[in-house]
Amino acid sequence: MVTLTTLVDNHASANSGLESEHGFSCFVEAGSVRILFDTGKSDAFMRNAQSLGVDLSRINHIVISHGHYDHGGGLLPLLERYSYQSLSLWTGKGFEYPKYADEADGMRFLGTQFNTSNINDHGIMWHTVCGDTVMIHPGIWLIGNFDQIHPIEKPNPRFVLDRGSGKVLDTFADEIALVVDTPKGLLLLVGCSHPGILNIVDSVRSRFSKPIYALLGGIHLYDASRERRDAVVKDLSERSIPRLGVSHCTGDEAEALLAQACPGYFQNMVGTVTTIE
Repeated sequence: MVTLTTLVDNHASANSGLESEHGFSCFVEAGSVRILFDTGKSDAFMRNAQSLGVDLSRINHIVISHGHYDHGGGLLPLLERYSYQSLSLWTGKGFEYPKYADEADGMRFLGTQFNTSNINDHGIMWHTVCGDTVMIHPGIWLIGNFDQIHPIEKPNPRFVLDRGSGKVLDTFADEIALVVDTPKGLLLLVGCSHPGILNIVDSVRSRFSKPIYALLGGIHLYDASRERRDAVVKDLSERSIPRLGVSHCTGDEAEALLAQACPGYFQNMVGTVTTIE
């Protein structure tokens, strides 16, 4: 059995007592393995975890999907609160390059605050996902270097990074996703899907023999053109993924369209628990 608990997201149900923020964090239990996928932008996910009965002191792996503040901002508060005897941190290749938004009033830093020094101070093993597909536990993989096969999913010129010799377009080569084998098919958990959710889905399709049963996380359509948004919604609806819980940066309009087009769509928000048996 695999259980996912959304610890932070852009939305929380009214009167739940849970905190929402522009960020994403999800706790994954797969047998004896406990994985924290992203940490939101603050320590809100920790307070929500306590309210939801999720024990963050016993995690085995932390995965930060990409180097933006709203996915890795809560990592240092977590490490300052808990001590771990054996914990692995996973990020993608190129994660260390600072990320920015190129806006009308200048460059705005979008990156995270942790680095090799303060991670080492906490005794955490920091691993870089260099291969296309890396198994971190039997039946659990991290994937990156997604095949760029959908021309409509081009990098957003607003996002740039500093490689030391000036700002360049950020293609989000550091972004990684989590794949878990379940009896019903593959679970695909994504952070923001900046390289394009269709590219990510088709990369999974080409690398694994099982179909995708569930897709959760952000697919970054809130600022996409109408043409791209509608094309992605149409494509996902035609794939008939049985469980579709996309949220965070997906955007309200895209979520509404997916709810109409996809019978397997469900509203994923803070406190949502998804179980696959």
